[in-house]
Amino acid sequence: MSKYRAPLPHFNCKSKFEKIYEENLNNGSFKRINNRKNNEIRDMFIKLGEDENYGSSCFYSLGNTKILTTVYGPNPDSKYATYSKGKVFLDVKSLNINTIGASDRERDNDIKSLLIECISNIILLEKYPQCSIKIKCLIIQDDGGCLSATLTCISLALLKAQVQMKDIIISININSIICPVTKKMYHLVDLDGMEEKYYQSKYEMNSITLGICLNLKTVCFYHGAGSFFNSKNLAEITSYGECACKSLGSEIKKVLKQYTKKRIDSIYEKVNVLE
Repeated sequence: MSKYRAPLPHFNCKSKFEKIYEENLNNGSFKRINNRKNNEIRDMFIKLGEDENYGSSCFYSLGNTKILTTVYGPNPDSKYATYSKGKVFLDVKSLNINTIGASDRERDNDIKSLLIECISNIILLEKYPQCSIKIKCLIIQDDGGCLSATLTCISLALLKAQVQMKDIIISININSIICPVTKKMYHLVDLDGMEEKYYQSKYEMNSITLGICLNLKTVCFYHGAGSFFNSKNLAEITSYGECACKSLGSEIKKVLKQYTKKRIDSIYEKVNVLE
């Protein structure tokens, strides 16, 4: 069987990623390792539906990042009989089997609190006194941009549940890196998991998750980590992220319009059958 063995690579053979990295250094430019443009977002997919327990659900994917969110309620809850506003509960679980450390768990709890705060400010809770709204998120696959995908998915599931909101939330992740040669900063939209790991190993990198109210055009969620933030680049990143959110939001609106049209057509068909 020896004649079927693949030949060994040349001793100085370099990976495609390393070649792109060296090309970036030599030219003082930047090219993403997957050939996407810096402002290019991965393919998006949405499916709205219901589950067997009468919850309204949304399956949302951005590239290989896949989230399933189900909303139960608003339902009257005797525990909150004294509350003049509704109360939001959020449960986030992941299918990732990796062991989670104490620091990761603490970070996840902090992010969960930020999500609840954002969602509670968007929902018109005064419309639902003495009621609870329970949201369950399942992270089926995390291939980068998981936080932004989760926030968008929650917003779409709430829309499906006909929960009254100020606006729909669209969220995206933006990473900024600095070229070690030119010191020029590049803003990259919607990194996948491979890009996140690779760029972290090669460059200084900041990360921001931005959420906007699509129609009100206001920022409603902002979470970041990094070492080279300042007022100038924060303004640049925010502006860059808002443009990306609007672009993604435009595509999501198209999907929602198609979904609404199908629902209306389905209702008309049922009415015609009854007649």
